[in-house]
Amino acid sequence: MKRVAVLAAFTLALSSGCAFAVSQAVKDACSSDYAAYCSQHKVGTEAARSCMREHRKMLTDACIHALGHSSEVTQADIELYKREHNQ
Repeated sequence: MKRVAVLAAFTLALSSGCAFAVSQAVKDACSSDYAAYCSQHKVGTEAARSCMREHRKMLTDACIHALGHSSEVTQADIELYKREHNQ
């Protein structure tokens, strides 16, 4: 699993020139989540964003926190997450 996480982090680092920029904080916090659930999609694409959104209930707290403090998610995404977690 550690090898997959390192590979995912490396892939994330190489893909910073994608159509949708992914912040370094999100890359750092979400690399293991991306590897576990969405690695079939290119980082920074709408498909990857949709995949991460679909798996939001399984994402780590660090990833959720980083996404919430970035432009990677919408306010609607944040409100949905809060409703689902009674926050």
